Amino acid sequence: MDQEINRQIIENDRRFDMDKESSILWMLHVHFGFGPKRLKKAWELFYSETVKLREYYQMEQEDDGWLARQKLKEIGCDIEQWFKDFEDGGGADA
Repeated sequence: MDQEINRQIIENDRRFDMDKESSILWMLHVHFGFGPKRLKKAWELFYSETVKLREYYQMEQEDDGWLARQKLKEIGCDIEQWFKDFEDGGGADA
């Protein structure tokens, strides 16, 4: 039963990743003019980071969050705060 649950989790996670990455790629196309070649390169980079992230969550990890989140914070991009602000009604244009 656990194997079936894990299979379904992986299947749902993969579908979510595909939809999430499709949304990001579409945004890159519409707002930044990325064409098929640049979109594929961006997707390849997303995919390789997703693989690293999955490996990270399979190991014992610190409670500091994923490395990319830490690196973004170091350059002044606090995505945790952005999520909070957006959820509190800040929105993309606020």
